[in-house]
Amino acid sequence: MNTQDHDAGVKTRSMNVSERLVDMSAKRVYCHISKAKKTQLIQTVLKQKCKIKKIAKDLNINYATAKTILHCYKKKEINLDEDSELKRASYSSLKNDPKLYVQIKEGEKVINHYEYFDMIKRSQ
Repeated sequence: MNTQDHDAGVKTRSMNVSERLVDMSAKRVYCHISKAKKTQLIQTVLKQKCKIKKIAKDLNINYATAKTILHCYKKKEINLDEDSELKRASYSSLKNDPKLYVQIKEGEKVINHYEYFDMIKRSQ
């Protein structure tokens, strides 16, 4: 047995690193599906009872991607409400004499008891 034959099965660290770099360049390319296509897919499949495969083909979406979109929609991970994107926060002042008490207990024994808003005013 030659040393060349024996060395053919052995990989060095530099060979492993170069193989990893080749693998990294061969990663999958994912396409993003627009919200309009997702909405159209969900509406036609769920409301019109069409087959997922047919609608996915019409919209140029992979069948597996279409199934994932529907699965996420059913689990409430996809929200298609257009109003939910634009929400305004508002606030209003409380009345001057709010009563919110905090009790800190250990078992049945009350360790501390105070009015919450009074404590906030003191700390400011």
